[in-house]
Amino acid sequence: MKLISGQVEVSGDRPSAVTLGKFDGIHRGHQKLIRETMKAEEQGLQTVVFTFMRPPRSLVKGDGQPVLLTNREKRAHMEKLGVDLMIEYPFTEAVSHMEPEAFVEQVLVKGLKVKRIVTGPDFCFGYRRRGNITLLEQLSAVFGYELTVIEKERAADGQIISSTLVRQELLAGNVERANELLGYPYTVTGEVVHGNHLGRTFGMPTINQIPAEEKLLPPNGVYTARVEVDGHLYEGVSNVGYKPTIEGNYPRGVETYIFGFDKNVYGRTLDVQLFHYQRKEQKFSSVEELKAQLARDAEGSRQFFEQHRKMQKIPN
Repeated sequence: MKLISGQVEVSGDRPSAVTLGKFDGIHRGHQKLIRETMKAEEQGLQTVVFTFMRPPRSLVKGDGQPVLLTNREKRAHMEKLGVDLMIEYPFTEAVSHMEPEAFVEQVLVKGLKVKRIVTGPDFCFGYRRRGNITLLEQLSAVFGYELTVIEKERAADGQIISSTLVRQELLAGNVERANELLGYPYTVTGEVVHGNHLGRTFGMPTINQIPAEEKLLPPNGVYTARVEVDGHLYEGVSNVGYKPTIEGNYPRGVETYIFGFDKNVYGRTLDVQLFHYQRKEQKFSSVEELKAQLARDAEGSRQFFEQHRKMQKIPN
């Protein structure tokens, strides 16, 4: 996948099909847009996902809310989906004041040679959000591109899938519901750093990660988890939080005990997939009490995976 990041001047190698949006989470609704865009490859068009380096609201309204996917995570997802070109457009003051007609002509038509635009029914863009699908339809006759409007994807209960809904479910600890909306396990990516090595002393070595500051984490607590290392998936149990039982001040992070794993992965960036909230984080009166609870947590995680494998509900 080719990436263009932070450049106002963008260009495509060949005529393109473009889908636009924030794509925070790349949930099932986003995936639907991308799959539709990729159909244009049969016509020889390159698939372009156009997004901004940061959500526009963070500039316009000072909203610095955490994200479901960091830029690094988002790029990895796009590559897995098979996108040809991903654009992270800079959302500057000048860009925020760009008229929608100018954006279509200068960026999409001249820059990306757009022949097809794929978007949802409520997509808005340009200065004061004046651009919408009505304007895109009108401009299609001027610039000769095709506009495809895709209806919103809905969950089994009829709710429209959105990044806001995914965020709400995660913050409530409803990881399984969030995963159903996403279409994949919610994943925390981070570099493995040195901790206090306490788990190793009682036969339960863990990996410690400090996620990016902007990454949304679910409530502090213990989660059934899985870790990908060198293409292999290992089951385990993760704690999200501050390690309240251990003396010292620790940043909020993710600590994971990986079953049957004892490789040196310090300094590597790994993905931890969360599946199920087991219990809230708590402070224990002793290390022995912590050890006993960790063993119970691990057993709960093993039982979760075993039950869901039987029901064929765990994606690979």
